[in-house]
Amino acid sequence: MLFSKALAVKAGTVVAVGGLAVGGVAATANASTAHKVKELTEILDHVSPTHIGRHHPHGAAWITGQLLGTGQVPHNQITGQRIVLERLQKNGTWKVTQHETTGRLGKVRFLVIRVKGGATFELVFRGSKNFAASRSRPIDISAS
Repeated sequence: MLFSKALAVKAGTVVAVGGLAVGGVAATANASTAHKVKELTEILDHVSPTHIGRHHPHGAAWITGQLLGTGQVPHNQITGQRIVLERLQKNGTWKVTQHETTGRLGKVRFLVIRVKGGATFELVFRGSKNFAASRSRPIDISAS
């Protein structure tokens, strides 16, 4: 059986394109199943002095925090992440009292009230697809 040169070139092109298509599908499947390495995060915290006044007779204080990536994370990826504020209850469990999204450079701020008798808080970042979960150290507000 005789084949023309043009027919042989067409057949070779079809085989090559088919091989590329199968290889491309395999590469896409491998990329979608690969797990991304989670970036470690940490939360820095600071609490202002307790203020007792007319508007807050049982005490109020500001808790500020900053979510940081421990590696080379651009600041725009830290912005817009959800941080929750947990308060230690009398029975020893943590209860979520407030939540905020991080602002510019990963900063967040909470106003806590009813702290005249003392309270313990914690900032918690539960993590996302690219970032690992992290917690701040316990923040103690002593009775004044």
